[in-house]
Amino acid sequence: MDLQAVLLAPALKASALYYRTKLCVHNFTIYDCTTRDVACYVWHEAEGGLTANEFASCVCHYIESDLTPKEFIIFSDGCSYQNRNSTISKALTRLAQTKNITITHKFLEKGHTQMEVDSVHHMIEEKIKNKYVYCPSDYVRFIKEARQNPCPYSVEYLDYSFFQDYTEVCGLKSIRPGRKPGDAQVADIRCLQYTPDGCILFKLVHDEDWKELIVRGNSTSIKHQPKPLFSSQRQIAAAKFKHLQELKPVIPKDIHGFYDSLPHE
Repeated sequence: MDLQAVLLAPALKASALYYRTKLCVHNFTIYDCTTRDVACYVWHEAEGGLTANEFASCVCHYIESDLTPKEFIIFSDGCSYQNRNSTISKALTRLAQTKNITITHKFLEKGHTQMEVDSVHHMIEEKIKNKYVYCPSDYVRFIKEARQNPCPYSVEYLDYSFFQDYTEVCGLKSIRPGRKPGDAQVADIRCLQYTPDGCILFKLVHDEDWKELIVRGNSTSIKHQPKPLFSSQRQIAAAKFKHLQELKPVIPKDIHGFYDSLPHE
């Protein structure tokens, strides 16, 4: 799983766009190495941000959509805000317990983070090259058309109500393996495993034996259900809203309403 480089809307060959800020669109992609199925979670900045809660919401939704296997193995890079942090760990330890499954999260070594999901992003980039994008939903169509065989990419076009807040679901405070100066840091973790009994295991080297993580906080037992992360759309910057309004002359009139409705400062 990985996040694609930021997409922009609108994206046109018009000189008016050059000095104006655009709406940021995000695509978090999950590739199934067994079936080659691909799930893309797409949202724009007025619907969600780029915190661990947004990514945890996507991962949990994906796993919960198919609980046939009793063990899931996730591969990602070690980006701290996105993949290797206590919020993701809280979400996955809750999921392992409530769904009675084992989840193993492996972090690719720095300099060796090329993976199958990168080929998905490349195909999407090739598809949107030289295409006109008037609003974020245009990306949904292009992503679905980027691959036809063995099957098109699946796309979830998200709004603010999709995202959940996992920060209080259990008492886990930190996933740092050590406590004293000089001990292992979070960035040193290479694998994490979440078991149905609430235990969290870790490795600092991929081929070593599992060690149990000493949990800081009350415990990994479930305290609360996740809450909605947002109660409404997020405001975009006033300057960005102004720039988007100035771009309306190069955007079809039937799309103006989308940009008019964006909440802003």
